[in-house]
Amino acid sequence: MKQSAKLKNQYFEWLFKEQNFQDLGQNLIRIDTPFLDNQFDNIVLYVEVLSNDRIIITDDGWTLSNLEDKGIYFNSQNKTNLTALENIISHLGIDRRHHELYIETDFSKFPIVKQRMLQAIMQVNDLIVLHKNVRRNIFFEEVADLLTKKEVLFVNKPSYAGKEGITIQFDFSIPTQKNEKLIRTIRNGNDLNRAKLLTMDTQLLRYTKTSAEYIAIFDDIHYPIKNLKTVQSVFNENSASKIIALPFSSAIEDQTILSNKVS
Repeated sequence: MKQSAKLKNQYFEWLFKEQNFQDLGQNLIRIDTPFLDNQFDNIVLYVEVLSNDRIIITDDGWTLSNLEDKGIYFNSQNKTNLTALENIISHLGIDRRHHELYIETDFSKFPIVKQRMLQAIMQVNDLIVLHKNVRRNIFFEEVADLLTKKEVLFVNKPSYAGKEGITIQFDFSIPTQKNEKLIRTIRNGNDLNRAKLLTMDTQLLRYTKTSAEYIAIFDDIHYPIKNLKTVQSVFNENSASKIIALPFSSAIEDQTILSNKVS
């Protein structure tokens, strides 16, 4: 068996084992995912089956309610928070109704939309950094400032169509003469769920981004990484693509990886 096929089998075995689908009623399904929120609880999604082969995928309001419990509000009195939230959900095509994040789609598009919903929830959960007692500067902006300072040509928030039409979004894209460097910022490198999600995304893009080089930048300055080798092993074991684990402290001094030069 080829190594790529072996990796694929391992990935799908893990995904099948770690996700749980449960019927709560005739037209309501609960999905427990293997990904964790900012309280280290598994992210739970609900699917409501409508007529005419339509479904609604929702978080049932849990994500925003959890953030409000921590003092992070999304209203006209908190415009910074509201703008950050709206930017995330608009980029990923998610709708909001009061506290609920949801999207209505065709039954056949469930895998695509579920992936987008997970991306949205994990990005919204990161808005916990907006709390007044937590560092206010968003890591994404710090990396953008660093690229600008280094005079690197880059694109913000690029999106790509992967397998089955699933849209995958990265934080930055850096073009080079031979390939493209796709960057995902990860605030806390000790949260291996972020690393696993990146490996999933690279698998979905393996046929459309065959020459891409992937870079994960970690905020090790404010969240010291306990074991960078463990993070790199997650990348190596779960993706056939090259993924570089790059601490932000190293990125500041780096002259090659975060540049328009071929690595």
